[in-house]
Amino acid sequence: MNKSTIKLIFAAAVLAAPTAVMAQPTQQARCTTDSLTIEQAALRIEWARKCGLTLNTGATPGTGNPNNWFNSSFFDTSFNPAKEYQENDPNRAYSGNSNTFYVNYWYTWGLFPATPVYTVFQQTSGPTLNFWKWSRPTQRPRPLYPSFDTTVTGTGTQLFPHPTLANCSLYSDKTGTTLWNTFFYVSYYCESSCYAPDQSLRFSDGDVNVVKAMKEKRDDLVTLTADATLDDLATQTARVFSYTTEIRDAENVIYKLTTASGGSLSVTNEHPIITSVGRLVQAQKLALGDELLQADGTPDEIIKIEKSTLFGKVYNIKPAQTEPVANILIAQGFLVGSARFQNDDIGYINRILLFRGVPDDVMPR
Repeated sequence: MNKSTIKLIFAAAVLAAPTAVMAQPTQQARCTTDSLTIEQAALRIEWARKCGLTLNTGATPGTGNPNNWFNSSFFDTSFNPAKEYQENDPNRAYSGNSNTFYVNYWYTWGLFPATPVYTVFQQTSGPTLNFWKWSRPTQRPRPLYPSFDTTVTGTGTQLFPHPTLANCSLYSDKTGTTLWNTFFYVSYYCESSCYAPDQSLRFSDGDVNVVKAMKEKRDDLVTLTADATLDDLATQTARVFSYTTEIRDAENVIYKLTTASGGSLSVTNEHPIITSVGRLVQAQKLALGDELLQADGTPDEIIKIEKSTLFGKVYNIKPAQTEPVANILIAQGFLVGSARFQNDDIGYINRILLFRGVPDDVMPR
């Protein structure tokens, strides 16, 4: 392999998303309606675990039993099998169906980065007293939270928990007024958004404000090609799989990065950004003196970092192509990761993505 044409090499560890749920294309429209902040998403995930355990793991329908655990294929920190629970009624389940309604698996998959080892402990208080729980020290930057439907395929009536999570019921309206009394399913999982509303993305005819692009349903996004390299940042015009935003205003942490060239980029704290040395780094991990990478490959030093809060909506975009390199976009003239890096490919965060001058014999194969 010639060093000047080394491809963008990605680490092999990829988050194994439960494909039976995540593959549903209808999820994007539904998630725009059922849109939560990071904090609300974490609460929804905790709520789903609580309801599944206490209402659907007992021998009698509508009950839970903390003694009905079994050994899973995951492990605790002592490398003993992690204790798991399975929901009994698949037609009234709070866990996803692509992994046979395993409660702790779905809880940790939505809230934490993927790993085979968890801290496992028996709860000593609260509504899930004596149930076994899995945990990790680091939460996902963008939790994946369950949304519900009257059909397992997500093509029926969309359902919602009570807005205060006051009970384990589901409703056909977001205000928690019209109670749903029959079958319900987790039919899709949702993610949050990232771009401040004044930011622009590169389309085929130039930079376009992200809000304007979403309203116009622009389908000509510029991304890197799948075989682009640091020495040849080739681009292409790609179709758009989805735009996402919150359905209501919420408080978001925003990092504004100002560079030596006079450029600036404003994104949420977890948004992945390409640096000049080929690393994909969350905005909140960047420091003064780090260099962003302009669309033409020019390094641009960060000279100012401003942290603020935005009460309003933030936005995100996902190309139709799934190749990792083709999910690098141009925002405000800088290379950044698309929405796929924040959840589907979260394992790539903080890993080397672009290589220059690396000896052939140490390159991943």
